[in-house]
Amino acid sequence: MDESIAQDDQVFAGKSVRGMFEGPIPGLLARLAFPVFTGMFFQLLYSLVDTLYISRIDMADPSYVGGTGMVFPLIFIIIALSSGLLIGTSALVARSIGEKNREVLDKTAESGLVVGLALGTLLVVFGYIFDDGIIGLLGARGDYYTHALEYFRYMLPAGFLMIAGNVLNGILQGEGLMKRVMTAMIIGTATNIVLDPVFIFLLGMKVEGAGLATSLSQVVVAAYVLGLFIRKKTLVPIHWKVANVNFEIVKRIVSVGFPQTLGQLTMSVSFLIFNRIIVGIDSLAMTAFTICGRFDQFIIMPILSIGTALVTMIGQNYGRGNLRRVKDIWKTCVIAAVGTAALLAVVLFIFVPVIYPVFTRVDQVLRYAVRQTRIVIFSFTFVAVVIIVRAAFQSMGKPLPGFVIDVMRLLLIGVPMAFFYVNVLDLGVHGVWLGMITGNFVAAAVGILWVRGYFGRVLEGKGR
Repeated sequence: MDESIAQDDQVFAGKSVRGMFEGPIPGLLARLAFPVFTGMFFQLLYSLVDTLYISRIDMADPSYVGGTGMVFPLIFIIIALSSGLLIGTSALVARSIGEKNREVLDKTAESGLVVGLALGTLLVVFGYIFDDGIIGLLGARGDYYTHALEYFRYMLPAGFLMIAGNVLNGILQGEGLMKRVMTAMIIGTATNIVLDPVFIFLLGMKVEGAGLATSLSQVVVAAYVLGLFIRKKTLVPIHWKVANVNFEIVKRIVSVGFPQTLGQLTMSVSFLIFNRIIVGIDSLAMTAFTICGRFDQFIIMPILSIGTALVTMIGQNYGRGNLRRVKDIWKTCVIAAVGTAALLAVVLFIFVPVIYPVFTRVDQVLRYAVRQTRIVIFSFTFVAVVIIVRAAFQSMGKPLPGFVIDVMRLLLIGVPMAFFYVNVLDLGVHGVWLGMITGNFVAAAVGILWVRGYFGRVLEGKGR
């Protein structure tokens, strides 16, 4: 028995990330976050290139970009489901590594994949049966409706692969294998960028080609990630045994991941409402909203990379009982995220008048886009706080606070305030932007107070 424990200790020591449990935190954060940031940067590059290609179908027709932009709430649902599984799996793996719990780790892959495959299948079946009605609910009309429906039908298979594949990505992140995660992101982006012009222009598929390119790129990513497990490059194995599906592990993944999914679904519903409000004011403002949303990711993705690293760092240290280090990691990540958001906000504020004309030749769309960015962008420092708060609680297996804060930020604060600003104060599309800012600020303030209270009551108490 003692020999078995010693062998396990050697395995965990050999697979552990250098500096995870002791030493300087900023260096560890940089080593874990930078590969994820690099991968996300390439994903952002894909998003921008994709929008650029779609806009080039007809630069004088805003319905191509605007129509695909109206599908964003549906894409957000896919992201919500996949990120819920990713976070639930990642947090479980990180804590189990900290606890040296080999039994849980051996059954995590199959248990998570059962959930991912089931959800992905339901998404695809439901999406194809009700696609007409779903796009209509988004408020799309005329050419906007046509392009939105075409894009949605061809990119739906990508949603299945994202949902199922993020179980495996969650394992990689929980282990701290961020370079593998980065490589997967880069492979997907590069494949998409290459296939986009082939399908959109060479084969004349237009927005359908953009959706198909997205789906095929996810096939390539899935092959790469599966290859890592087949070649045993991970601590967590896939045994390919149905008997390995453990419903207690499924419950633990879902209990953390489901609130994350619900939180992001509320974001999807919120943006659907924002879309409907904006379309009712001016459809050109909807096109601008789509363009701005692409560049919002320029700030969001680096913050998410910090949050991803935080889940691994806090999860493993929390599982190991290093509670004082958990608090220090939290403080470091908040400072890094807010500082990054502020710096990038300044960059966008200065350069968007030069950047946005690449994506539209419609003067009113350009004016809306520049104004929206310059009004909203600095509130992303508050969004940074919300993301880090949510990740901290998730990493410790406490999903409820993150869910509450997500719902508060948009559905309970942002949307009602947007209605107030638009319909009562008659601020037009500016009211939607101000509603978003208000929600960001309130959620960040509540999140900071909640984390500090939790650390004061629980972590410091246990640490004594």
